[in-house]
Amino acid sequence: MIVPAAAGGSTDIGARLISKLMGQALGEPVVVDNRGGAGGRIGPAEVARAQADGYTLLYGNNIGQALLPAVVKSLAYDPLKNFVPVGGAFWYSTLIVCNPKVPFNDVKGMIDYAKKSPGKLNIATAGPGSGNHFSSALIGSMAGIEVTHVPYKGNAPAVQDVMAGQADCIHIGEAKPYLDSGKLKAIATTGLKRDPRFPNLPTVDEAGLKGFDATWWQGVFAPAGTPPDVMAKLTAALRKAVDDPSVKTTMFDSGFVPSFMTPDEVNARIKSDMVSFKKIATDAKIEIQ
Repeated sequence: MIVPAAAGGSTDIGARLISKLMGQALGEPVVVDNRGGAGGRIGPAEVARAQADGYTLLYGNNIGQALLPAVVKSLAYDPLKNFVPVGGAFWYSTLIVCNPKVPFNDVKGMIDYAKKSPGKLNIATAGPGSGNHFSSALIGSMAGIEVTHVPYKGNAPAVQDVMAGQADCIHIGEAKPYLDSGKLKAIATTGLKRDPRFPNLPTVDEAGLKGFDATWWQGVFAPAGTPPDVMAKLTAALRKAVDDPSVKTTMFDSGFVPSFMTPDEVNARIKSDMVSFKKIATDAKIEIQ
């Protein structure tokens, strides 16, 4: 199972748990192979070229399968032509967290602040075209405010600068340690449903931007042309893995909610996400080379 991310991150953690449980269901080990780099493009490209026999899989997400295909012209793979979904595994939202000294404590306050001081609100991201870049750009577009994008090379340095006051806010998933220590404050979550870790924290939708949804998901894919009988076995193994009681407990701290999606549901989600990402990129003038 090729994972288009470095070892140790949330995507890798999800992939290793799912691969272990799928292996148990299939009766043979599923080995994780991390192929990070190039903004998540390397892994999918390798699986797209792999033999369609069910022995090489992709642990993908809607960054690689929908966001990049929607905005990158020279991508080496097509998510709908080069892959067949095994199924979806998790969905998760992010949190909008800010330096404790910013003069607002909720989404309405943030929007009012941005309107009173155009260009002053700055939001850090993991880099141009990253998931949190799109999420923050969507808020700017829907709220009609000017958001200054402050790109970094990854979330880690971005979070450090938000804590230091060099940037106001960031959209991230793994924020609990910073919130518990008081180094950051949370003002909202980005999904339509509340984050199960923070049931008292409102969503952006609840806070007034109706319809705002920056939800992310992960799933498993095989190369196009994989035989139907093989796909059926893989899908059954994935469903069993996602439904395992240990998954919810293990992934809770990362904010991942196990939620199996059928192959047809995954393809439908890819198509709808591509439309959404394309609109955000156009509105915010986001360009990815």
